Amino acid sequence: MSTGQVVIEERLNTASLTVITGLVMFLFVGVGVTFANTLSGGSVPVVAQAVSYAALVLLVGVFLLSLRVVVRVIESPDGRSLVIVYGVGSLVRQSFTSDQIQSASAQNLSMLQMGGWGYRGSLKFFKRAALVTRRGDALELKLAGDRRFIVTVDNPEDFVVALGQAN
Repeated sequence: MSTGQVVIEERLNTASLTVITGLVMFLFVGVGVTFANTLSGGSVPVVAQAVSYAALVLLVGVFLLSLRVVVRVIESPDGRSLVIVYGVGSLVRQSFTSDQIQSASAQNLSMLQMGGWGYRGSLKFFKRAALVTRRGDALELKLAGDRRFIVTVDNPEDFVVALGQAN
């Protein structure tokens, strides 16, 4: 559920993540070309080529998804939802509907408490995930199924109010 009226929205500062991913991509391509040119005896094994191309595609995907990340609360006839949109084309979305959200709270957390920088964890496999672009203020959602999701946003209190979870 991602259609409806936007109640509150914040574009996350992902410049550092984008730059680092771009540098890793650049280094990966450079090392790959150098490796291919220095091999004696001719061609690169097919398996090595396949792994290299797959890793490059993964890095390009992460790069494109990190260019733009927007966190919003959407009002719809079914209630309010938290929606996170990744990438320039906004094709990848992560939604938390009102029936999934048991509670929302504002937290001030260290990088260690959130599990590190970037997208960490898995709601499906570990029942915990975090989208971390910096330390400090974060929105914590306690979800149905004993799951937990954290996203760093400025003024998480505003998101708590927008989700209708304020006490």
